[in-house]
Amino acid sequence: MDSVELHRHASPVEWNARHTSVGDIEALLVDGAMRQLRYRGVEVVRGFDCPIRDRNWATETPAVVEETFYEASDGVIYTRRFTAFNGALLANLAINVQPERVVATLALDAHRRVETNRAGFTLLHPIQGVAGTDLTIQHSNGTEEQSRFPETISPGQPAFDIVGLKHVIDGVSVSVRFSGEVFEMEDQRNWTDASYKTYCRPLGLGFPYVIEAGETVEQSIEITLSEVGARRPASVASSHAVAILPEIAIAVEPNWYSDTARKALADLPDARRLLRLDATSENALAGLAELTDPVELELLIDDAGDGAGSLQALAKTLRDHGIEVQSVTALPQAYLHSYQPTAEWPDGHSIADAANWARSAFPNAQIGIGMLTNFTEFNRHPPPAGIGDFTTYSTTAIVHAGDDLSVFETLEALRHVHKSARVISRERPLRLGLATIGMRSNPYGAAVADNPDMARIAMAKEDPRQQTVFGAAFAVGAYAAAAGSGCARIALAGAGGPFATGRIQNGSFRAWPVHHVLRALAGLSGQTGTVMPNLPGGVIGVSGEKAGKVSAVIANCSVAPTRITSPGQRGALMDGKTDVADPDWLDHAEWRALDHVLLPPAAVVFVNEGGAQ
Repeated sequence: MDSVELHRHASPVEWNARHTSVGDIEALLVDGAMRQLRYRGVEVVRGFDCPIRDRNWATETPAVVEETFYEASDGVIYTRRFTAFNGALLANLAINVQPERVVATLALDAHRRVETNRAGFTLLHPIQGVAGTDLTIQHSNGTEEQSRFPETISPGQPAFDIVGLKHVIDGVSVSVRFSGEVFEMEDQRNWTDASYKTYCRPLGLGFPYVIEAGETVEQSIEITLSEVGARRPASVASSHAVAILPEIAIAVEPNWYSDTARKALADLPDARRLLRLDATSENALAGLAELTDPVELELLIDDAGDGAGSLQALAKTLRDHGIEVQSVTALPQAYLHSYQPTAEWPDGHSIADAANWARSAFPNAQIGIGMLTNFTEFNRHPPPAGIGDFTTYSTTAIVHAGDDLSVFETLEALRHVHKSARVISRERPLRLGLATIGMRSNPYGAAVADNPDMARIAMAKEDPRQQTVFGAAFAVGAYAAAAGSGCARIALAGAGGPFATGRIQNGSFRAWPVHHVLRALAGLSGQTGTVMPNLPGGVIGVSGEKAGKVSAVIANCSVAPTRITSPGQRGALMDGKTDVADPDWLDHAEWRALDHVLLPPAAVVFVNEGGAQ
């Protein structure tokens, strides 16, 4: 059976959580992690886990898992026993949930020598009610430091040498004690995670590091909670007016250009063609002979070679092929890697050099400056002022976690990312590169994670959700975050390859759900629009001012069914059971009244106030 058929009727969301409630504490237990820890209804900890990462920062998939859950005299106790590194590391985790306290312990026993970049507890702090608030840091020498959670995204670690943290969220006092290792904090919004993360061990100690055979690593986290003040009033949702909705781009690479790519591009005539090329290659345009559309270029140049010459040569080749170049962002290849804020960026050509050479080689094109990887690198190496007509970076949702809830949570962080980027960009417009679930390249290791089984894992290029309605819902959320932040352009998929919008089957193009989202959003782009207010939690929508086939697109970007009420409107529902393989599905979809509709997780609704045209 073709993979399209397999995914069409598969559940779009994988979510197996166990709800735990003791006294005023409630939380979810999901595959050994505690998620959404709440005290009297306030989320005080986004989650904690004990991920095991290899030397490329890929997360080891736990094996030989044994779990228990039972009631004790002082609450409930959850235990989990698993192995990593093909049995070389045995982990024993225990979580004790009490009425006002949670205690977690971890023991890692090495049966063989292992190399790891991280093996131990990580604790995630939420953004809501935390960003910009006071924080007390307890250090290993017994001293305390008064600090704050960063408001603008910090490029480096905002806190070091941590054995304890104290702060207040919405009237709830949160005290955390760590033992077994010295911890530090990073602003995970850098990687679009919706959290701040306190982790071990300190990056300054170097990585990878070794756990020797016979060694045991022991750690614990103790979280104590109490009410110390009144709850703040519930916020009232408001409209986010947008001057102009962002343009849609579709990413293209020579090795993605196939029959699938040609069909996808033909169905998206108004989408910008964001073409990435290696300017040093003598056959940079190999396989692209039929591409005659205007393009926006992302170019890689040598770190120390004749960058100016290679760009001049490529410009001539493009002219000879009759390809119009609308914009150029050039970058030395070394800048595809990430460097710690305290480290030196590589010698050789700079991003300013590359931008100036691009200006000379392509005098009629707009020049971009920034990064071709993630906001992380953009934030750690801000583009110099006064250079470039626009700034750019890309995003991926699975740097640190691959589960469905974490992926949807990144949509919350994207608003913070783009807000911080606009501060860095100053007066220059922001045009986003590829913003997807999967990871296009790995700036933090040698390669992306292998994913032959198409599992939901971190740092993989191939992600199964690209083919499902989940990927379509994520694209709606990413577009809304870009629109609400005033971004001028965003690429939500590729014309082919791992980020495609469909595939060729038996000679015909079979669309994936994201294909229909891109077509609808491309129809809205360029209009005055709005990120829709007053939608239920987890539901995200964007609407344009002009009535057309589709006037708005709404997605349930959560793992729970959610009811929406839109009197007087009609819509076409796309969920995990909808057959949308026909690339023209939206032209003949069933339109229904939206007076009272239950949206399944990851479902998408295409809205038209008067129904189908």
